Amino acid sequence: MNLIGAWRRRQRERDLLYGPKVMLPGGPEQWIEDSLDWLVGRFGVEPMRRGPVLPSAFVPARYDGSEHAARELCLRVCAWMEVPDDRIRFSFRMEDVRAAGRSTAVRRLRAEHPELAGISGLQATMPAGDVDGLAAAGYAPEIAVLAERELIAEVKRSTELRDATDPERRAELYERAVAVWSAPAGSGSRAAWLDLRTGGHDGTAVLLSATTPADPSAVIAATAHELGHEVLWGYHLMDRNRPDAEAVTDLFAVFHGFGIFLANQAVERVPGRRRMRQSLGYLGERGASDALAAYCFRRHTLWPESLLPVLPAELDRAVRIRTFARLATLVKRAEIDSIQEGAPLR
Repeated sequence: MNLIGAWRRRQRERDLLYGPKVMLPGGPEQWIEDSLDWLVGRFGVEPMRRGPVLPSAFVPARYDGSEHAARELCLRVCAWMEVPDDRIRFSFRMEDVRAAGRSTAVRRLRAEHPELAGISGLQATMPAGDVDGLAAAGYAPEIAVLAERELIAEVKRSTELRDATDPERRAELYERAVAVWSAPAGSGSRAAWLDLRTGGHDGTAVLLSATTPADPSAVIAATAHELGHEVLWGYHLMDRNRPDAEAVTDLFAVFHGFGIFLANQAVERVPGRRRMRQSLGYLGERGASDALAAYCFRRHTLWPESLLPVLPAELDRAVRIRTFARLATLVKRAEIDSIQEGAPLR
């Protein structure tokens, strides 16, 4: 038995489960510090002054898991982050809207690009009548934007397949295409932000999964992340094509006090084991815990407050251990620096 090989496989599995889902330039620890510097430079330190948001205080005691209650929670996150909500459409039918968008894209592909219809394996999973009904219910802007996005991607995918002459290249493209064709529209995601203005409509939309309202912490974590897109992408403050764009959006939520929610939601707890949630965050449990620690440490250096706010009861055990360990490292490093500079750490 190759023990070293088995150990390496377990380490890769743990990294996939707990680590960041995207490459962070310079490594997670340095990336967090550099990105927090960027956020402070862009938004100042006032967002951190409000302190960490505690689930026990932020989630209303009367929360009943209804869509109405979840929408009110979304608006509460908007208010905390000081993001105007009058032009944001919150809804909880992401799966249906994505299916409608893909189905519309498939029908448009057949009508507008008949030469690619025999190559594309994308399937319409929602009858045209149901798509029309969903549009009539008020989701026409979201369906139109998603359909356009799906159509552009599928035309490019099918054209590359059609034009590929090298057998290996064609096999590679086909394998990638099948992975898309065989997965439901939007699978692997529990929330999405759409700029409806790209389709000539008004405002933006935050789509959340139909299962999200049952868990208020998931509603808050997903909304805080998507509002990062609203600010960073919607106001063109960051290039959305940069490799770490989604991770910066996660950090934006931590920067505004929602680190507990992102860290706790990074890994789903199920009886007897742990598993990843469906792309609820990109920093992963380790990255979100380290970001929360960096956030707490920066607040301590800025204001004469406790290094450890009232967090322990609010954090999952694994998150608490990781966060406190990272805090200890930051404190030790600061103490060494202060000794060398002759100024004690307060």
